[in-house]
Amino acid sequence: MRSSALLLLFVAAALVTGAGASLPTLPDGFTLPTTTLPSSDGALPTSVVTPIATSPGNQLQVVSTQLDPQVLMRGDRGTLVIDVANTGTAPVRISQATLSADGAVTVEDDPYRTVGVIGAGNRMSFTYSVRAGSPDGIAYPVFSLVVPDGRGLRVPVPVRIDSTGPSVSFIERPDAFTSGRSDLVVLSVGNPRQSSLNGVMVSPRGTGYTAKPTSVFIGELPQNGQARASFNLTPDENATLGFDLVYFNGLNRHVQPIDLSIEYGESKQRAELLLSNFVLEQRGGVYRLTGDITNAGLRSARSVVIAPGREMEPADPYPRYVIGSLEPDDFASFELNFRAADGGPVPLVISYKDDNGDSFEENARASTSVNQTAQGGSASPGEPVPIAWIVLGLVLAAGIGYLIVRSWRR
Repeated sequence: MRSSALLLLFVAAALVTGAGASLPTLPDGFTLPTTTLPSSDGALPTSVVTPIATSPGNQLQVVSTQLDPQVLMRGDRGTLVIDVANTGTAPVRISQATLSADGAVTVEDDPYRTVGVIGAGNRMSFTYSVRAGSPDGIAYPVFSLVVPDGRGLRVPVPVRIDSTGPSVSFIERPDAFTSGRSDLVVLSVGNPRQSSLNGVMVSPRGTGYTAKPTSVFIGELPQNGQARASFNLTPDENATLGFDLVYFNGLNRHVQPIDLSIEYGESKQRAELLLSNFVLEQRGGVYRLTGDITNAGLRSARSVVIAPGREMEPADPYPRYVIGSLEPDDFASFELNFRAADGGPVPLVISYKDDNGDSFEENARASTSVNQTAQGGSASPGEPVPIAWIVLGLVLAAGIGYLIVRSWRR
């Protein structure tokens, strides 16, 4: 017991004696725990970029830059954020931070005439408003930090300027407009830029027309993205037509006009209804007309209806004949009943609608007489039989009679 007490006293005396001396080396297999420095400005990134330009022994470096929008257009204002980290073990006092203009990029403000201290292991963000000029390309405004001991920091920051706008083309449009009739116009909007666009919207502009819808909102259009906008346009005789493409690059609003030339006339891509194979019969004062109708155009005809003209009195069972839809190169048969004075061609009214719901009406005439068949109105109504045909018929009848009488005599 006495020996144990003496050993403890000896150890205590040794510790008191070495209090002011350096710490002893830890035995093998033991390590000190890693201590993370607290940070009020955010922790350092896991990977630290080597400073682009700095003084020897400097522990400050730019770890990231961010421009919003990513690519500026001519005249755009952007926000440039620069993150600086203190990678050393001691705090650094910064007296001033500046961003110097370069080429097409100008700096709109200078908010950091006094900065303060960046603690060891901490980072600080610097935000600047910049404006893009011309020409397009990459400008390098210089970011600088002034430190009292002379270990400053100068870093060129790349800012890209590209004034390329969206690409617009017409996917579908009529070859000719008709006053008072609706036609479909489809636009394709593409984004060839290296950054996305927001708030994209297409609106018709001009005078003397009606449009459905009045505008098409596309929204965000990503890089290399594409979207469509469809309109039904009904112009007047003296209409002026075009479109406005509105979009935002960041907070910067842009308007791109799109011209649309107007040529009036009958569209080549319309439905074209032809009547043929008429047969007209009369029974008890009521006429019965049958025939065929063919769509020889390039567009569909909807809700096709055939009716007698206004000079005729419709009669049952078919006062009007509803055919329905006729696709291009399609045909259908019809039948009409009516009362009318004898003789003359039969007036007909053909009504139909296009794919946009616009109504069309055409007048036609069935070129035939009672108990006579005509092909597509090629024969004139009420035309007398030529005398040559009558003479030929009499000669044939006489020849046949002669042969019959001769056979009897034999």
